[in-house]
Amino acid sequence: MRRFALILALALLALPAAGASAATRGPCGVGAMSPTCYFWTGKVTFIGDGDTLSVKLDHPRSVVRVRITGINATEEYVHTSSADDRVGECHADEATARLEQLVRAGGGRVRLAAQDPASNSRGRARRAVSVKIHGRWRDVGRTLLTEGHALWLSNGSEWAWNTSYSILAQRAAARQIGIWDPESCAPGPPANVRLWVNADADGSDLDNVNGEWIRIKNLDGVNPLPLGGWWVRDSDLRRYVFPAGEVVPPNSTATVYVGRGIDSIPGSLYWNRRSPIFDNPSSTGKGYGDGAYLFDPDGDIRAHMQYPCRWRCDDRLKGAIRLTPAYKRHDEYVTVTNVSGSTVDLEGYRLWTPGYTYAFTPPSVIRPGESMRVYTQGDPAQDEPLVKHWGLQGPVLGNRSDKVKLSTFDYVDVACQAWGTASC
Repeated sequence: MRRFALILALALLALPAAGASAATRGPCGVGAMSPTCYFWTGKVTFIGDGDTLSVKLDHPRSVVRVRITGINATEEYVHTSSADDRVGECHADEATARLEQLVRAGGGRVRLAAQDPASNSRGRARRAVSVKIHGRWRDVGRTLLTEGHALWLSNGSEWAWNTSYSILAQRAAARQIGIWDPESCAPGPPANVRLWVNADADGSDLDNVNGEWIRIKNLDGVNPLPLGGWWVRDSDLRRYVFPAGEVVPPNSTATVYVGRGIDSIPGSLYWNRRSPIFDNPSSTGKGYGDGAYLFDPDGDIRAHMQYPCRWRCDDRLKGAIRLTPAYKRHDEYVTVTNVSGSTVDLEGYRLWTPGYTYAFTPPSVIRPGESMRVYTQGDPAQDEPLVKHWGLQGPVLGNRSDKVKLSTFDYVDVACQAWGTASC
């Protein structure tokens, strides 16, 4: 058995090389900066759901299961070619039917593309999929995202599609079509809710799993929000289901920490995962990102945040806030001044300096002309309306060079102050 397992493993390792040698090569997209991709063509033999299909390749002559790059449709539980016999989550049947329609319009033939021929997802080859309609190859993933049939799923090895796909998903969400329609699966229940996610923990995400969290606010000032049976998830398949009886009081929040803990404090819940789940954006130009989504028991998305923002990324507080860091002192702080003519509320915003994030919590209201002082050290239990404490163990603002930002959790910068050789 050990010898057989070794032979099988060596055979699987040889497959990517064989696949690459049979593929053509060319740019993934348009423009001089487009990365190089491998391309294959073939005939679709089976469609499992809205993001998975089987393809009989022209070269080499083999059948591969394909996971469409950059998208994540809701799950089918019964995979069959008979539409009437399918059973799945809300929106799954519509996504599968739309993929079938696109493949049919292309005569059943597809073109597959990958930057890395070895990239895979749970035993399926990860590929961008196109169909030829009226003489042009049309990207299936783009269509499914544009029409609201799937979530955007960032990928590290197949990054060529990240940025454009995330823009399409954010546009579809703004139009509230398909999966983004909050009452597509069933009407109600009543909810006025907001969500934001802290995706990048202080320090190493691996060492600070609870530094990743999702915060849900009940915006109703009168009625509580029952969350029992609701769930949150990332753009992948990881899901946290709220326990029965969980309720968010009016105008209050509940926070789900990704790491381990005991649900002993009202409004603080723990996913109890061993490792972080949210992808961090980067400055590499590869378009990384992720999202957090709140589903009700019917399967409707009732609140979400996709990040980083790449479409309609203005913010109402731009130009309204001035930051003044006091860094050459042992009790360093940042002064946040409202320079506008309107009252501002900083809940849902954060102060950021490289490696550290401070999330504003209520009350964080600043009237016109007022200033709030945020000390990087000190006990948050001693907070006052215009005096806050970050709670860090020591000074973190560099005396010679550093920067501090006020931004949203989907990475829209509202204000920034840099000194020394640092820049905003």
